[in-house]
Amino acid sequence: MSIQAVPRGSGTRADAFATDTGPVALFGQALFGQGGHEPYARSLPLGLGRLTLRPESALPESIGPVHFNMLGWSGPATAGERELLRTLRGPVLDVGCGPGRMLEAARELGLASLGVDSSPAAVRLATDRGGVAILGSIFDPVPHERGWGSALLLDGNIGIGGNIRVLLERVASLLAPGGQVLAEAEAPDFLDVASLAVLEDSDGRASAAFPWARAGSKALAFHAARAGLDTVATRTVQDRVFLTLEWRP
Repeated sequence: MSIQAVPRGSGTRADAFATDTGPVALFGQALFGQGGHEPYARSLPLGLGRLTLRPESALPESIGPVHFNMLGWSGPATAGERELLRTLRGPVLDVGCGPGRMLEAARELGLASLGVDSSPAAVRLATDRGGVAILGSIFDPVPHERGWGSALLLDGNIGIGGNIRVLLERVASLLAPGGQVLAEAEAPDFLDVASLAVLEDSDGRASAAFPWARAGSKALAFHAARAGLDTVATRTVQDRVFLTLEWRP
């Protein structure tokens, strides 16, 4: 195994956190929103407020923080999200399922689905609303490997692990031939950055730092191609950009 060293808190391309076998969980296996003051676990049960994802250290001014509305995360899937789900075939794997709104929507549309999330609070909420969800990392063993019809990487989850190519390679390895990934990108199109990040609530209570990545549609398509996935559609729905990526082994 070889590791490319990265200065603490530096902003760089996503390959910075890669090893030959997967992403590096830096600084004590840090995970999204966990550790520190646990703002994610505190906010999830309430379903209210705003969380901010920001780099631990400064990035260029053009790359601002990301704000998450907890009401939107905890509420039902939007009409646009449901339309996107209708384009996919099951079973559906929701990577970073959070409190389970997309699992709920998939079930209502008649799609078998499973969520994977590293947050115990999120998994509890997802199962409480009738979804099937397991606690763990997408890089751990997952049921039905090589049999998933589709996978979801929404709400910034393309950043899991800090290396988009490695994440997409892992997700592709879980799909059946011809399976698809519905992945959400950011603006601008060529945004492509990885850094140590923290999640912070409106009172300034922050999580521990964790590796995270962000990408616009062009950069995401580039990483997808390197991971063996073809970009077959790009859609803008309610001011959000989604790529449909297809696995053709």
